[in-house]
Amino acid sequence: MVLLIKPFNKTIFVKHSKQEKFLALYEPISRKISNYCRFLTKDKAEAEDLLHDTILACFEKIEELKSDKAFPSFMFSTAFNIFSKHLRRNKFRGNYNENTAALISDMSADPQVQAEFSIVLEKMKKLPQVQYEALILYHISDLAMNDISEIQGVGLSAVKKRLITGRENLLAMLNEKQRKVAMLML
Repeated sequence: MVLLIKPFNKTIFVKHSKQEKFLALYEPISRKISNYCRFLTKDKAEAEDLLHDTILACFEKIEELKSDKAFPSFMFSTAFNIFSKHLRRNKFRGNYNENTAALISDMSADPQVQAEFSIVLEKMKKLPQVQYEALILYHISDLAMNDISEIQGVGLSAVKKRLITGRENLLAMLNEKQRKVAMLML
């Protein structure tokens, strides 16, 4: 879309293509990136902040993107990097907010399932980083394996291997109840 502006008898053409391009690329993955941010932060308000920071950072750098196909991996990588940066900065803070703690994940009405799910997630964090990230991107963020391969910078077969090995390693760490909960996730 080109807008024609004539201030002081000069003709200026203003292109709105940056915003339109961004919106066209963002719309198909908006739900997935939102879910990913929510999973990373475990808090609705923090997830919205992370999503807004990610959108802003990606919008500012959209012109540097070499291919439109790389946009999803660009968004997810940016979200993860911003989240990691906030974790590093807040690493030594000891503030506890009871309201925030109460908002952290209400996975189910059943407290037993909640406890088992929390244990499964904690054990997932003990996996090697690449397996953990692949499992989260595939099962929680609902990304395609091709997108995960772009985000992780590896081939499709490596992503498949990471998912298989990650699942096997995770299931080996769990007891029977936890396996049942994990099978609901995986």
